[in-house]
Amino acid sequence: MPVALLYGCGDGETAANQTQPAPTTAIATPVDTNSTANAAVAAAPPYPTPPKPLVSRETPPPRPAPPDYRAIGTEPFWAVTIRGSTATLERPDQVPLRFAVRADGDDKAVRYQGEGFAMTLTPGPCSDGMSDAIWSDRVQVAFGEGTLKGCGGERDAMREEVP
Repeated sequence: MPVALLYGCGDGETAANQTQPAPTTAIATPVDTNSTANAAVAAAPPYPTPPKPLVSRETPPPRPAPPDYRAIGTEPFWAVTIRGSTATLERPDQVPLRFAVRADGDDKAVRYQGEGFAMTLTPGPCSDGMSDAIWSDRVQVAFGEGTLKGCGGERDAMREEVP
């Protein structure tokens, strides 16, 4: 059974002379409670759903802050990322290991040390062995499973091949 809502019956005055009441949200009362259409009307909220906020396509999403330091190694592959006082050691097919570390050093080396973890950075050119890139630091990482050697710091431009 259809439901009809009627709004505004005038007393014969012209539309220009009529003052209209402010529109209000009306809730229809179901006439036949067994009707699927009437059940949907009865279940509707008494207020409109607020619109979703607009998303600007001009503003890119925020990027994570760059790490304080990054080191890599090959054979086996590994990477260490230092962010604040946390060192994260990542290796393929392994769960990342996180260590609380503190930094100290002198003019010859920088050391990140923590419970079960030590990483020493010494300045000097370093080749990662897989590419022709040269890194600013030589890196040695010692942790519970052994010692890893690799490169870190700033990655310099590709070196030129000498014939």
